[in-house]
Amino acid sequence: PRVNASRRPGDWQEYDIIFRAPKFDADGNKTRNACFEKVVWNGEVIHENVELLGPTRGSMTSEDVPRGPLRLQGDHGPVAYRNVRLKEL
Repeated sequence: PRVNASRRPGDWQEYDIIFRAPKFDADGNKTRNACFEKVVWNGEVIHENVELLGPTRGSMTSEDVPRGPLRLQGDHGPVAYRNVRLKEL
């Protein structure tokens, strides 16, 4: 990340994420990698135009797919989520 925008433990964190999924042609060949267009954390831009070369370690598959579930990680201590909104662009 460009900066550490973290708030202290116990305070709510706010994220705005614009993610572009990988693209595939009619034969199933990948034509464009996935990309984090922009990630804003607590009002600070921490990532912009970060291309992903494959799925993340938490992925349900080892291969890129055109569409999949959204997974929220919470295995590193107490975590709560609120006001989660997903909008397909």
